[in-house]
Amino acid sequence: VMVSVMAVRSKKYYLTGQVNRTGAVPLVVPTTVLEALSGAGGFQQWANKKKIVILRGNKRFKFNYNQVIKGKHMEQNIYLQNGDQVIVP
Repeated sequence: VMVSVMAVRSKKYYLTGQVNRTGAVPLVVPTTVLEALSGAGGFQQWANKKKIVILRGNKRFKFNYNQVIKGKHMEQNIYLQNGDQVIVP
C-alpha cells in the first residue's frame, strides 16, 4: 500500500466581513494581508478599508488598505499565520 499527500490543508486563515468571498482559506504558501484581500475578490460596497483588523490569538493588528496600496506604512502588510482572522468592517 502506498499513500501520498496530494495537498496540505491543515493550516488556514479566515476572512470575514465586507469582502466578496468570506470563510476559511488554506494557507499553503506565505501570504500577506494584501494578497489575502485580493484573493477574496475585493471589497463589498460599504467596506471600511481603513479599519481592517487581523486577530492572532490575543493580539490585534491594524491594517489600512488605503495606505498600503499607496506604499505607505508597509509594515502593516504582515504575513498571515495559521488561525489568523482578517476582519473587514
